[in-house]
Amino acid sequence: MNQALKGLKVAVIGAGPAGLVSAREALRHGCTVTVFEAGNAVGGVWVYSEAVEDDPLGQRSSQLVHSSLYDSLSTNLPRDLMAFSDYTFDTRGGGEDGWPRFPHHTCVRQYLDRFADDFDVRRHINFNTPVTSVNRQGDRWQVNSAKAVSTFDAVIICNGHYSRPRVPDLPGLEHFKGEVVHAHNYRNASHYAGKRVAVWGTSASGFDLANEVGGVAESVYWCGNVFTGATNLGENKRGLPSPKKIDESGRLCFGDPEYHVEVDMILFCTGYHYDFPFLEAGIVDVEDNWVHPLYQDIVPPDDPSLGFIGLPFLIVPFPVFEMQARWFVKQLVSEFSLPDVSERKAQFQRKIDGLVEASVLKRHYHRLGEAQVAYFNGLAEQSGCDPMPAWFLKTWADSLKARDKDPINYKQAIFPVRGPTVCTIQD
Repeated sequence: MNQALKGLKVAVIGAGPAGLVSAREALRHGCTVTVFEAGNAVGGVWVYSEAVEDDPLGQRSSQLVHSSLYDSLSTNLPRDLMAFSDYTFDTRGGGEDGWPRFPHHTCVRQYLDRFADDFDVRRHINFNTPVTSVNRQGDRWQVNSAKAVSTFDAVIICNGHYSRPRVPDLPGLEHFKGEVVHAHNYRNASHYAGKRVAVWGTSASGFDLANEVGGVAESVYWCGNVFTGATNLGENKRGLPSPKKIDESGRLCFGDPEYHVEVDMILFCTGYHYDFPFLEAGIVDVEDNWVHPLYQDIVPPDDPSLGFIGLPFLIVPFPVFEMQARWFVKQLVSEFSLPDVSERKAQFQRKIDGLVEASVLKRHYHRLGEAQVAYFNGLAEQSGCDPMPAWFLKTWADSLKARDKDPINYKQAIFPVRGPTVCTIQD
């Protein structure tokens, strides 16, 4: 580390997983850290609340609710994959050996709570302190919070992206006579008993809620672009493509030729918006959920003292957040050098040109999936860190195979435990 840079003042916005690991990395590198957290607890998206917003779609709510967890939610990844690299998800680290391989959300929150204490991060957190603005003041960053105005050498933004619901345009929605709800305001299935329900969305929450609601509803129409035509999913579920509109009689309309479905409720599992309402205009733009320009999906090309940790999705989140945080802090304290500004801009443009050529939707520009391995290893090589370990890749492949083989019961599947986390549930 460049000793002249030791003691840099760093602001971290958010005390969820990305914020906690970012604060730890900055502390480890001799920085003075202040974490701003709008809520009263660590954990971010993993802090459950029964409260819901007064607008079920979350578009015009008078009082915002950060939580988007539903009561039954358990992880869709095994905890041995989810652990930070040096903090096992078992009794030796922040968890318990006997927890399920795919633990309930309350277990994840316990893990993060213990992380905050074991790495002495908690005392650096200002709870109940929402940030109102972040702006450049010469060579420093000014952070205005509900309690004070402070200046910092660097800012790490970790405010998450699972609290502002995204609702796609559905022509004729005003004709619908039933109830409309976004998954952000879903807590359990009791309200859906005996109803005809359309669940729109085929990512993790859509998958979970189509099955959970299907356990009590009269019928479930699971809608998404993966269903190119009407598909029989057995029992009381039917797969349909994304709806085209709602007709004047209030029916959902699908396909060409058009066919109609009558439902009592529409549950939107259609994702969330990236949102940085506190950030000075012009630093980055958000266009159809594409945050740009960012070199390595982390820093503006012309100002690497500002970092965004946690933008990529369809990833194994905690390890990727950790590598992003480590990369950011290491370049901040000059443990390695970034390419010059022109090359950073050129690399960003080459990446975007490739996404455009591949016809990727802008709202999927931060979607990694299998590409997360190359992304992780690229950050690791650049910053002098270890690449993704072989055991991790094998266990991740096993978890994906289990889900493909039995999408309903994959969380009960037994496959080898290879990494350092102890999972005693294996037979």
